[in-house]
Amino acid sequence: MVRPELAALDALGRMENHMRAVSDLAARLARLPLWQPAHALTKQAEEARRMMEQMRARLDRRLVVTLIGPSGAGKSTLLNALAGIDDLSPTGIRRPTTQSLVVLSNDAEAVSQLLGPLDAEQVTIRSDKAADLLGHMILVDTPDTDSTRQEAHLPLIHQAVAHSDVLLCVFDAQNPKRRDHVDLMAPLVRHFHGASLVAVVNKCDRLAAGELTDIIVPEFKAYLDEAWDSVPEAVLLVSARRHLQHPQWDPQAGPRHDLDQFDALRTLIFDTFNRPGAGPDRRLANARQLREYVIEQVRRAATEDRPALQAALAGIAAAEKAALREALANLRADERRLVLGLNVRLYQSLAQRWVGPVGWLVALWSRLMLFGTGLTALVRFGNPLRQIWGLIASWRRYKESSAALGALNDETRVDSALQSFRKVWWTHWPDIGEQLVRGRFDPQVRHMEDDGNQGAAEMARDLWRNGLDAEIERSAGRMSHLLLQLIFNLPTVALLGYVGWLTASRFLTHTIMAGDFFIHALLTIAIVLLLSFFLLQMVVRLAVSRNRIQQRAFRAVERAMGDHPLEAGGEVAEQAGRVIALAGD
Repeated sequence: MVRPELAALDALGRMENHMRAVSDLAARLARLPLWQPAHALTKQAEEARRMMEQMRARLDRRLVVTLIGPSGAGKSTLLNALAGIDDLSPTGIRRPTTQSLVVLSNDAEAVSQLLGPLDAEQVTIRSDKAADLLGHMILVDTPDTDSTRQEAHLPLIHQAVAHSDVLLCVFDAQNPKRRDHVDLMAPLVRHFHGASLVAVVNKCDRLAAGELTDIIVPEFKAYLDEAWDSVPEAVLLVSARRHLQHPQWDPQAGPRHDLDQFDALRTLIFDTFNRPGAGPDRRLANARQLREYVIEQVRRAATEDRPALQAALAGIAAAEKAALREALANLRADERRLVLGLNVRLYQSLAQRWVGPVGWLVALWSRLMLFGTGLTALVRFGNPLRQIWGLIASWRRYKESSAALGALNDETRVDSALQSFRKVWWTHWPDIGEQLVRGRFDPQVRHMEDDGNQGAAEMARDLWRNGLDAEIERSAGRMSHLLLQLIFNLPTVALLGYVGWLTASRFLTHTIMAGDFFIHALLTIAIVLLLSFFLLQMVVRLAVSRNRIQQRAFRAVERAMGDHPLEAGGEVAEQAGRVIALAGD
């Protein structure tokens, strides 16, 4: 058996879990200022949290069982019958008969602790032999829910209900408007777990037994299931007057039958509810009901708006893709310079990967692509004018190549593309705004600020830059495979090895070699090296055609757009996504 102190710790921990769940939900709702239902739902969650805090504060105290019901239902008579005292709570034909809370308890201090601060005129405490039996609970009678003095009585009823753990909902079996009373009490009972609710159909002796069991009770239970969020633990047919000491029956209108479940009700109250541990159990169950109620309210509201918000998000995604495609199309401008920049970047990447003699030529070629052939005029002897022109040519070539490299990531080109983006984006936004308003977003979203599109510009720039860089690196990686490097370097390395072996062997045998041998050897090596490099260029050109890298980069960007988080919609899209997530929780 679990020790009492461990049970108390367990109950406290579970209560904290319920409170944390409601607090987390309130925090999520607070991050949805544009969704109009969030304001009321946040207040509901905060009120539920406050009620749970009250439950936690009295977690180990007595259980509070409260009788509520409409005028004429017989609440006071029922309390008197349970207590065994006819005048414990005032009864009669004057309405309302109960003007304050009437509490059956043997501990006045427990009443103030459990019901909160009340004026002396608002509560009447009765203590007698029946109260002595209620060592673990107090029993409360309240004014009528439909009292003629509702303005004064409803706050008192709400306070009693807010501090209650079990509600005995009393109805008049003779009243044809009992369904109206069910609806009237619905807001009061929705925060209670079903096991904390008992529906009492009083004055059952005034109707035929067959009518009660065959028609009235089945219809009543069906309507309770429909009207209340929680199904009561029991629906009991009771004749409270029968159990008074002096029933004072009308001589011409006595009980019509003996069908009466008063003993079951008394056993439920004095045995089931009036036991150690009943208070924590009921409060935990009610806290769980509060949590589930708030979550369900949020889910219902979010589910109602989900179709419109999903359509809005789909519209944002479609508008963003269309606008980005238009922006990327603008990035294709100045095609010649873009291709030149791609070639320079490609050979720079190849130079970092290739080794051996061919790798030296690749590195040299990547530099020559920047400065051009005019650079060679600087190291030639001869006409000074040609040397100056070579310097100028190399400088012009360098400027052109540098400009081509810059064109790949030119922000001015992206800014120009952004203008196209905005034009397409704002043609789609009116329809998106209407969908958001249908999803109960603030109507101000129809006039969303343009600031969010700066993020889209950064996204377009990053997608293009990253896609282009990735494709250049991927192409260079394919052209730098180890086997490919071996094939192209092998002829030159073999010649170098052969010439080296001949030279070393003749040197060791003291044989003098002619100078023509070395000239011819160097020329042969140079020719083979140049042929290998030429063949490599052909392979590179065939494998990576003029526009292939660019086209692959654009395709990569388009694929990335499909998986990229929404940016153009900004906070609006983020909040719409959060509301949809609430519907699925």
